[in-house]
Amino acid sequence: MSPLDQDAALAHGASQNGMPYAAPVGGVARHSDVAYEPELEGSTYQTAPITSLALARWSWAVVGLLIGTLLGFLSATGGGWKATATIQINNAQGDAQGIKTTGQTLQAAAASDSVLAIAVKNLNADPKFAAAGCPKQDKQSLGGAITPLWTTDSSLVSITATSPSSSLCAGYKATAVAKAVQTKIQNDAQASIDQLTTEVKAIIASEALGSSTSQAEIQRQGALGSAAGQRQSNELAAKQSVSVIDATVALPAGPDRNISALLGAAGGAFLGALAAVAAGAGRRKPHSPRELVALAPDLTVRTTVQAGELAGRVLETGRRSVVVLAMPDTRFAATQLAMAIAHHLRTHGATVAVVDRVSEFNPSNAAEDRLWALRRDVRRNIPANFQADLLVVVCGADEEALSLIAGQSDLLVSVVAKQRKSRLADIRRTVDAVRVSEPVVVLAR
Repeated sequence: MSPLDQDAALAHGASQNGMPYAAPVGGVARHSDVAYEPELEGSTYQTAPITSLALARWSWAVVGLLIGTLLGFLSATGGGWKATATIQINNAQGDAQGIKTTGQTLQAAAASDSVLAIAVKNLNADPKFAAAGCPKQDKQSLGGAITPLWTTDSSLVSITATSPSSSLCAGYKATAVAKAVQTKIQNDAQASIDQLTTEVKAIIASEALGSSTSQAEIQRQGALGSAAGQRQSNELAAKQSVSVIDATVALPAGPDRNISALLGAAGGAFLGALAAVAAGAGRRKPHSPRELVALAPDLTVRTTVQAGELAGRVLETGRRSVVVLAMPDTRFAATQLAMAIAHHLRTHGATVAVVDRVSEFNPSNAAEDRLWALRRDVRRNIPANFQADLLVVVCGADEEALSLIAGQSDLLVSVVAKQRKSRLADIRRTVDAVRVSEPVVVLAR
């Protein structure tokens, strides 16, 4: 049977395999006063709002939120408090190199075992430290809680201590370490003085030059005493070489883990949404009609259950042809939509010819044979060619079909797309080809 004979047979309500369609109702006259075509909504191209692009890929924001929360939690120091005590070098004489050497020496001494041992002993014996709820200290825990630092080109060495729970504990630790450095310097100086005294006494007793009243012995003892006095004076100056400024103010040591996690979550969600917006909607496969409308506000979107509305538009605008374009994976849905539209049109008293070029698709047939019913001259003379009032054609949304109906407004075009499979870019491309006819996009499940 030739395409012309097949389409003529379809006009009489029979399919190509002999199965009848729904019985047509007697034709009714079409009045010219229904030829007015109101403008359908969604005829102006609009880009998707930023919020719609972000919501379309909401999972990106969720992933960003989770990653940001984890990174924020891991990067936080855990909060807590920090306080700083200061060691001041008193005998600075303007010698930059000497100040640098002394400052770096004090910085290293603050973290030494001997200084930490003194600080631990003093802290654990201090009733104020225990009353503040501070835990007992040992050299390892105290050493990990302090950070000594010589301030470049100055006579100051800062001792910063941290405490996870109490600002008082941080201050006590910093002050204790700074005073332990001072105590260590004073103890070392006093030990040097004591040792020098012992050495001088031993020399005087063992190396006498005659009697104690002899001139030589008097001169020897005088020289030893003068040298010892100079060394004792130097050691006494060393005992006073530094002074300590107690830590009086404690500041937050860093962001709390919970706060850092919240900030990380907000930042991660924002970056995820930003990436979703930057990715655009072209390759997006809409999951629902609502999402498609949000991503493409210019499109008129309907579902397959709204075939009655589409039939009503045909009757209201006086159009005589309906073309259902089936995108990939929508052949069954497109055929069902075409049959539903035809059923509603027949319900209103019109005779309808349904030409199905999807269910009986044969790629070996020439395009002009398969798409004969889309020709304008054929559609303009439906009663003669199909013995019907209206024509419903369902075919694939290929280039041949689009080229036959492009730029024409005397027909209603319905583009059937598949949820989660049809890309928005492909839907737009198909709609743009027939935009003059104000097409309706039907998103099938």
